[in-house]
Amino acid sequence: METWHFIWMLAALTGLAVAGVTGSGWALVTGEFPRIWLLSRYSVAMPLKLAALLAYGPLGLVRAGLSHADQNPVLALLIVSLGLAWSFMHGVFIMVNLFGFT
Repeated sequence: METWHFIWMLAALTGLAVAGVTGSGWALVTGEFPRIWLLSRYSVAMPLKLAALLAYGPLGLVRAGLSHADQNPVLALLIVSLGLAWSFMHGVFIMVNLFGFT
């Protein structure tokens, strides 16, 4: 395995880890995991809800794809791939802005 393979996997795993921490933190504070239905009830905390959904999104897509893998494997692979791509971009953003990787 070459170095760039490792860096790409590190970025994707960083994005998934941040998504998991965000989802667990939101569930710890509010008592429910971030779902798209959070946006159906308007409140003053709507920007926080949107930020939590955007941060939890990659893990939510990966979990949704894996849960439907037995029913439609092609669609599940597509959904997992989209979640991992989003997670990769999320991880690159975090690694560049917080840790200074270039």
